[in-house]
Amino acid sequence: MYGLAAPPQGRPVVLQAGDSDAGREFAAEHADAVFTAHASLEAGQRFVADVKGRLAAYGRAPDDLLVLPATTFVLGDTDEEARERAALVRRQQVSPPTAIVFAEQLWNRDLSAYDPDGPLPDVDPVEGEITIAPGSIPARAFSGKRQRLVDDLRARAAAERWTLRDAMVETRTRHSLVGSAATVADLLDRHVQEHACDGFIVVPHITPGGLEEFADQVVPLLQERGSFRTDYVGSTLREHLGLA
Repeated sequence: MYGLAAPPQGRPVVLQAGDSDAGREFAAEHADAVFTAHASLEAGQRFVADVKGRLAAYGRAPDDLLVLPATTFVLGDTDEEARERAALVRRQQVSPPTAIVFAEQLWNRDLSAYDPDGPLPDVDPVEGEITIAPGSIPARAFSGKRQRLVDDLRARAAAERWTLRDAMVETRTRHSLVGSAATVADLLDRHVQEHACDGFIVVPHITPGGLEEFADQVVPLLQERGSFRTDYVGSTLREHLGLA
C-alpha cells in the first residue's frame, strides 16, 4: 500500500456548501468553513447563530468554523453610477436563452416555445417531481412554492410591464454589493463586525481579471480600518484563514 505524506497544513481545509439542516449539521461536525448564499445582514446573523450553535455538541469552539458567504459586487465612482452599471451587467448576464432556462427552473416545465421578449408564460408551474434541471439549487429552492412565486411574478410583471426576460433579469440576478468603494467596504465590514459572517468569498461577474478593481479600490479601505490583513503570516490556506 502507498500513502500520501501529510501536507504542510496538516490536513486540507474542508469547505461545506449547502443550507439544509443536514448540511448544517455536517458542517458543524466536520467542516472548517461553510460556503453560503446569505446576502442580507439578518439572514447571515441567523445562519451564523444556528450553525455555530451546533459546534459545542462536537467539542468544537465557534472559531473552529468559518462562515464565508459568496458575494458579488459592482463598483462605481458613486452609488448611483454603480446601480446603473449593475443594471447593465444583469442584462448582459441574462441572454434570451438564459432567461428561458431561468424560467424553466421556476415553472418546472419546458418553456422553449415561449418568446423571452414576450409576456410571461400563460401556463401554470408544475409542482411535485422536479423535471427541469433537477440537480440545480434554484430548481430545488422553488419546490413547493412555485404557484405562489409565479403569481407574484405575474403581478409584478404586469405592474412594471416586464417581458419574460425583464422578469428574469430583475428577479434572478441580483448583486450583493453595489456602490462606491467606500459603500462596499462599509457593507463588508458591517457584516463581519455584526456577526453575519466571518469573511467573504468574492465572486466577480467578469473572469479573469474581475477582482482587480475590488483589490485596488476596496481592499485598501478595509486595510485602513484594520479589517483586512496587510501581509500574510503563513504559507498555507489554513494559516491564511486563521484556522488551527
